[in-house]
Amino acid sequence: MELTCVKIRKSNQIYYADTNNIFIKEKNFCILETEHGIDIGEALESAAIPRENIEQKGKILRAATAEDISKLEEIFETEKQAFTECKLKSAEKKLEMKLVMVKCLFDKTKIIFFFVAENRIDFRDLVRDLASIFRTRIEMRQIGVRDESRLVGGYGTCGRSLCCTKFQGHFAPVSIKMAKEQNLNLNSLKISGICGRLLCCLGYEYEVYLDLNTQLPPLGAEIKAQKQVYTVQAIDTLKQTIKIYYIDHLMEIHKKHLMQEGSNWTVSEEVLEKIAHPEEEDNKFDFKF
Repeated sequence: MELTCVKIRKSNQIYYADTNNIFIKEKNFCILETEHGIDIGEALESAAIPRENIEQKGKILRAATAEDISKLEEIFETEKQAFTECKLKSAEKKLEMKLVMVKCLFDKTKIIFFFVAENRIDFRDLVRDLASIFRTRIEMRQIGVRDESRLVGGYGTCGRSLCCTKFQGHFAPVSIKMAKEQNLNLNSLKISGICGRLLCCLGYEYEVYLDLNTQLPPLGAEIKAQKQVYTVQAIDTLKQTIKIYYIDHLMEIHKKHLMQEGSNWTVSEEVLEKIAHPEEEDNKFDFKF
């Protein structure tokens, strides 16, 4: 089976749809059948390439025509009206919900309302009112705050567009353990995204930090040098160095000068020599090995 990469209208998720033996040029629109109904999307790849271990979602029905594109303005107006009506009706019924987005399928067989709420909402009366206005199927979909950020979009603390709106296909679990492994400030404001949850990017380099940190002594570990025992005061995972206090200042030691014997850590002969005979001028600055 050949799949084409398609971005659905008003969605940041990428669909791999069955080409159905129809070639869609890159950046062109197509009409496809999705799990929610008939919709329109933009082809992101110009060639249909066989893919392994990729979930198929939908099937391309045909290339979009000029007439199809002209219908989008009417659909936009329907969504705008639906958004306004839903907010008014939900306020009248005193429903504690935050409406995020409204999407009308291309064939107008369904209007989907995405909302955020802390508790379950009884929206049966609301659905009946909206169905009587728009004369089509109404679907109310409660989403989480991470999904809200994906739908609305925005910019992260890094200054770039949110990962979830650009390339992230699904939300992977993120834990505080990942932040600890990267020696980050655990202030919630520093490691949280605009959704208020832990930054998705914490998981991107977690495996790398996990591997690099196993090659260094942990914070607080004891380093034996001559007859002295020093304590690891700081770790720079990417530079692969640690810092210990020596003569009232920090000594920075690279991984290549560290040796592990079981659970014990010691330093190379070069470092031992430096500790035994420190040069006068070096005492003014941090030692680096």
